Amino acid sequence: MNKPLHIRDLLKRLNKTFGTMATKELCKYGLTVPQLVVIRQIQCEPRTIGQISKAVDLSYSTVSGIIDRLEREQLVERVRDEKDRRVVWIRKTEKIVELFEKVDLLSGEYYKRSFHGFSEKDLDGIIHSLETLITKLEEIES
Repeated sequence: MNKPLHIRDLLKRLNKTFGTMATKELCKYGLTVPQLVVIRQIQCEPRTIGQISKAVDLSYSTVSGIIDRLEREQLVERVRDEKDRRVVWIRKTEKIVELFEKVDLLSGEYYKRSFHGFSEKDLDGIIHSLETLITKLEEIES
């Protein structure tokens, strides 16, 4: 058995599983995973579409389309910068704040439930393994 390829396949499977779980949960609220990714970028402070695009590694036009849909749902709003009218900030609305209070996936409660039943030892082992994997891969990349 080729262990590195097995790890790759397991990571792909894990990513798909989390994506499916997130999609099902977000569907209850009329949201998509890409919308959630964008919403998380403006959770703490307003950002421009360019900043969001760079942070989530999606094209400017893709992020702009996501913002359009979120704006129609009144979850975000575009606000012109007071000092430079060319700059448009994307900021959350009160509706997003309310949504974050309702959606377990956004608050972290969803993940607490998902990992319920794991022993502390199991969780520590998963954390250690993932941290080791990330550290080693980051060393290779730099």
